[in-house]
Amino acid sequence: MLGRLGLAARGQNPRGIRAAMHPLWTASPTRPHCSVCFTKCRVLFTVHVLKAPLFVAFLGVAPCMLACDPAPADESGDVEEPTVTVWDSAGIEIVENHAPEHAPGEFWTFDTVPEIVVNDDSARLDRTAGLARLADGRVATLSFTNKQVFIFEPSGELSRTIGRAGEGPGEFGIPEGMHYLPPDTLVVWERFLTAIHYFDTAGTLLKERSVDYATLMEHGATYENPLRLVLPDGSFLMGIQAKPDGAQEEDCSHLSTTVSFEGQDPVPLPGEHLVRIDTADAAHPFGCFRAGSRIAVGGDPPSVYISNRGDEVHQRSLDGTLVRIIRRSTEPPPVTDKAWNAELENWEQAQEARSMGRGTGTSRERPRRVAYPAIEALIVDTEGNLWTKEWSASESGIPDQWSVFDPEGVWLGVLPVPPKPQPMDLFLCTLFDPCWVGKDFLLMIRRDELGVERVEGYRIRRDSR
Repeated sequence: MLGRLGLAARGQNPRGIRAAMHPLWTASPTRPHCSVCFTKCRVLFTVHVLKAPLFVAFLGVAPCMLACDPAPADESGDVEEPTVTVWDSAGIEIVENHAPEHAPGEFWTFDTVPEIVVNDDSARLDRTAGLARLADGRVATLSFTNKQVFIFEPSGELSRTIGRAGEGPGEFGIPEGMHYLPPDTLVVWERFLTAIHYFDTAGTLLKERSVDYATLMEHGATYENPLRLVLPDGSFLMGIQAKPDGAQEEDCSHLSTTVSFEGQDPVPLPGEHLVRIDTADAAHPFGCFRAGSRIAVGGDPPSVYISNRGDEVHQRSLDGTLVRIIRRSTEPPPVTDKAWNAELENWEQAQEARSMGRGTGTSRERPRRVAYPAIEALIVDTEGNLWTKEWSASESGIPDQWSVFDPEGVWLGVLPVPPKPQPMDLFLCTLFDPCWVGKDFLLMIRRDELGVERVEGYRIRRDSR
């Protein structure tokens, strides 16, 4: 099968080329004139072979080839290397990114001063487990400690409180996360999946879903808390060890790993199968998962993104179909002594501010990091773009930049986040320091040197490119 046919420039950038992996017309440095020709023709049309007979694809290609000028005798230096190559492999789209479409200074920017600041002296912002900007501009937060949702005006004034501690309708036991479903629904789920609550932004309880753990055990659950991700349609993903019925993956052991906590002996963690539990409590296979992998959901229609190995992200539809594999051919920066020492200092300050234990010793006794992971966190913004948190070459000791990929997996550019990084930002956009990205704003939970939380919202300038 030809898969997706055509080479194309992405947007305004002629370097972003999509390649069809057909033996005759493959973008490569040895035949750059073919890339240029298809780039000109893609402006007129795109042929999707899977939706049309095979001969139609060649009818579409022929006019392009006839319209191409003959390749010059010497093309050296005339054509830039493509920033992205896309091909189909057994019906799965592979997106190989070689460089971002937009160079530094040509991509989006953030305002340097936050437009939204929520400083709360009443300790409502305490172990924030969920964060979102609502359609009317207000900010919703979920407090794990207070077991409540707080909605603030952009000025920081408290607008509304939703829920409370308890076991009754609309009450929270151990609230672990929150989704915002535009325009007016907030979804809060409990640890161990004891309940999933749906509220409107006025605080009205719309519905609740409880999950019987005995049912999860019938589907293979063996962990105390098997939850991996709650999905917008009310279903959720959980991890199990045994192969579920209908799974294409025979074995997920290739994703087994070891994890060392604060200098303690490494603990082996096996790769696991994911299953999606729908609203009728039926189980559906959802591929493999590695302990410590990053996972996120978003877009329209929603996609689930999983970073299982290296710099590779799997994009799946809500039914579990593997739609796309997103890769980069670049490598993280080296871990210099300066960067490692800065990371240790940041870790000490962050741990002290959070009053967290330090295992068997101080962070100075941690084994030296030999390489940075390619991905530290994943977020999907409201426009369906994937953001990957990563380490830069700044030697700041925190992962302080984000790469942005469009809904088709093309690497758009790199942004420095957060503005003016501080030691407390070491855990930014992770559990209890969540982030939220919309079309116009990036919201984040930041902390001062005493660990006191605040919301900062920075305007995104997407028209700067």
